[in-house]
Amino acid sequence: MTQDYFSFTEQLFDPSQSASKPEALKGIRVLDLTRVIFGPMIAKWMAMFGAEVIKVEEPEAGDDWRTGTYWGKFWKDSCPYFQALNPNKYFAAIDLKKQKGKDLLKDLVKKSDIVIENYRAGLVEAWGLGYMAMSKINPKIIYISCSGYGQWGPLRYFPSYDLISQSVTGVARMTGFSEDYTYKLPDYYGDFYPAILGVVGLLSAIHHREKTGKGQYIDIAQTESLMRAMHNWTYMNLAGEDLTQTGNFDPTMAPSGIFKSKDGQYVAIAIATNEQFSMLAEAMGSSELAQDPRFSEASQRLLTEHADAINTILEKWARSRTAEEIIGLAREKGFPASALMDDWKLTQDPWRKERGSVVEFEDDMYGKGTWAGPPVSLQKSPGRIKHLTRPIGYHNRYVFKEVLGLSEKDIRELERQHIIGYWDNRVGKRPPSYYDIAEDEMFNYKRDERT
Repeated sequence: MTQDYFSFTEQLFDPSQSASKPEALKGIRVLDLTRVIFGPMIAKWMAMFGAEVIKVEEPEAGDDWRTGTYWGKFWKDSCPYFQALNPNKYFAAIDLKKQKGKDLLKDLVKKSDIVIENYRAGLVEAWGLGYMAMSKINPKIIYISCSGYGQWGPLRYFPSYDLISQSVTGVARMTGFSEDYTYKLPDYYGDFYPAILGVVGLLSAIHHREKTGKGQYIDIAQTESLMRAMHNWTYMNLAGEDLTQTGNFDPTMAPSGIFKSKDGQYVAIAIATNEQFSMLAEAMGSSELAQDPRFSEASQRLLTEHADAINTILEKWARSRTAEEIIGLAREKGFPASALMDDWKLTQDPWRKERGSVVEFEDDMYGKGTWAGPPVSLQKSPGRIKHLTRPIGYHNRYVFKEVLGLSEKDIRELERQHIIGYWDNRVGKRPPSYYDIAEDEMFNYKRDERT
């Protein structure tokens, strides 16, 4: 008996089998010199698919985002946000203000494939650790600099964060329902989206190096990248008119929007085709709407006056039904609709858990937690979470012994000179208070060696 397609794909992408499959980027070593969100997210996706990512931090202080948690709330003495940004990485702490610390980093560059940094334009180069210096040490190195406005041009020295990026690219201007009510997109979209494009750049450079044997420099600007998510400016330039804010309405679909139901829930409905509109009209008990000349064709429904009219009718109908009833009718009739999901519903969603989009992961140090899984499913070399973050300098011994071949004596001398270090006793930077670090095998990696 021939296996049906959906059983076939379910078997191919079964997330429970991920750990037994090879990793796509295994053998690629990445030095992560980044902080906060933009740069760490690039390194995260590389680590998720098997790259050996070594996050280099300043001793004691570490990444700013270790303590940058929402409303000052921590989880098991760690920042949940930092956990989400940095799984699978190795954590080494080097004082790059000291020459011996710079020399140690250069030794790591010789044995690495990629360097990622996201400091102010030109700053790392001024430290003697930029692409000009590193490419001489390792001509095959792929070096990516992540900044607000790029490594050259008149705005190169300007600082940028997500809010600035959303504003300067026009993203924030397009939100809201009128010019009197605009707002930033929630969370840090101005970091997350550019990070994905940064990964595209790295993978392209890896492919180029495989063909030519040559590394290269990559300049990615947060503000330029975020523009690539906003194609409305092309429309404005060519059509000569401003799209303006459209609120929850999609200007390519009518009716569309987020509507309040009878039980106070919210439901999104988006109708693109005439067939979908006929199904919606039937579900509403108003099949005649599909014959109304204002609504019978998509082009007519998109006229502002007609779109406002059908959205008003749909809004009134939605208030007469519960969210469950609306979603049930959508499934039955075949038009697109979804309830609005909050964080709790997302983490408890059986569909997401089944596909591995949401993962229940048991970590050796932090125990069980719910995390976002890989963003795409690869049949033969899927991504996975292998461990959560670790305290500052946790992997010092492993990294310097395995990658650089240093001895225990060498490590202790570097510690004595404060070239490498560890955490200070602050929440977010140190191990969980309940955890016995003295018994941790990885932290004490080959500590008993005498040579």
